[in-house]
Amino acid sequence: MIEPQALPVGSGQLPDQAGRRHQLRRFARRHRAFGLLLLAATAVRVVVMLGYPGPLLYPDSALYVRAAKPLVPALVNPSGYPIELRLLDFLHTLTAVIVVQHVMGLAIGVMGYALLRRRFGLPGWGATLAMVPVLLSAYAIQLEHFLLSDTTFAFLVMLAVVIVMWWSPPPWWACALAGLMLGLAATVRVQGVPLLVVLIACLLIGFTGRQTLAGVAVCLVAFAIPVVEYATWFDSVNGTYNLTTSTGGLLYGEVSTFADCNVIKPPPSERKLCLDVPVSERMHYAPYYSFRRGVSPIRNLPGGWAGPKADSLGLAFALRAIAAQPLDYLRAAGENFAESFALHSGHPGPYTVGWAGIRERDYMFPAAHPSYPMPLAASVFRRLDGVFPAQQVVHPWSGWLQVYQRYVVLSGPLLGLIALAGLASLVGGWRRIRGPALLPWLTGMALLATPAAVLFDPRFVVAAVAPLCVAAAIGIWQIAGRVSAARAGRGEPEGTALETG
Repeated sequence: MIEPQALPVGSGQLPDQAGRRHQLRRFARRHRAFGLLLLAATAVRVVVMLGYPGPLLYPDSALYVRAAKPLVPALVNPSGYPIELRLLDFLHTLTAVIVVQHVMGLAIGVMGYALLRRRFGLPGWGATLAMVPVLLSAYAIQLEHFLLSDTTFAFLVMLAVVIVMWWSPPPWWACALAGLMLGLAATVRVQGVPLLVVLIACLLIGFTGRQTLAGVAVCLVAFAIPVVEYATWFDSVNGTYNLTTSTGGLLYGEVSTFADCNVIKPPPSERKLCLDVPVSERMHYAPYYSFRRGVSPIRNLPGGWAGPKADSLGLAFALRAIAAQPLDYLRAAGENFAESFALHSGHPGPYTVGWAGIRERDYMFPAAHPSYPMPLAASVFRRLDGVFPAQQVVHPWSGWLQVYQRYVVLSGPLLGLIALAGLASLVGGWRRIRGPALLPWLTGMALLATPAAVLFDPRFVVAAVAPLCVAAAIGIWQIAGRVSAARAGRGEPEGTALETG
């Protein structure tokens, strides 16, 4: 019988304490590279809090706060984010909301790293490298500091992806939990609705019998719970069973860049939405025709551009225009989609492509005290923060961030390469299409394509980064494994954890 090794006399340590310390040291060594990355990402966010003590604001910020107190289902954006603001109201400061969003941003990177290490066996350096764009890109950090719904939406989507991919095949309760997360995401931003189709399609493509059917069924039910509840609430207040009544107005702006009423021939009820400006002289900027006062006829409808009337008429007009001019619509949506991969400098110049590059300036850390909000709007923010201060810019921290946001960014071309790396693992036959990179890759592409089809804004791109980085890491690791196997003369393995996931 082997006697347990005695600890040195006077060490003051119990055996279980020594074991825990050994496990902690081993854990730290194994995840040292990611720990350093996470530390750097946290440090950047601390500098942001020091340089800009309060939340940065965008015109949509006032809409969210106005819908949070009193809590109402908003017309323009779903009120999932206002509900979050209301839940955090006990902290009595909007600065706490920004802290929570920075923690969410860090958590997205942690989830991606953990998934790549545990589920797919990537080395520490590989999984860490994959999360660098997620944790350090200034675009993501900027949005975390704004009073906007983007970070919450991205967090819920990434959580759903990780839950489903954590097991192979995923158990029914994991599918239910993922569906619930996507349902909550849909109440934050309507772009969450198409993601359910992506998830269900990926589950069915990886069909494993009754377990898959059970997973699909509970996923649908779990998704419907928050969505149906929200739509019912929306109907009780606004008189229409929906998540928002802004879709028609937004899509109207998109088609107005090319819609020719001589071609689409709308009925009399929709002719009021026709523009007098010739198509050749119109701006290729959809928001101009949705929001611009004195330009957009949809603003003149009862209830405004986001009211139920505008939603129904605008949607009917837009669908009619798309049916009559499908190629023009595909061109417009394709140009929006391409903006996600264009080289934007954040400042107008010879390398700035399209409107997206100019709009990026709206989300940058300001060098001077921002002028927004106006005094009237400030009273709105005091509903959730009784001592809401003027937005502050504190030196030298803000100066450091001016340099950081100019160089440490995930550029459009690099995002394109990341997307291609994920796609590469899916090319080459049905077996690889069923591979684990499919769900994160399709999720990321859906997050890019949906806004491009309705209303593109550069901030919508950020939510797609984490899923695409996960897909790219899996794809590169798969390709590297196949190349190594081929060089060793063994050919491609019959089945690996990566391929059968």
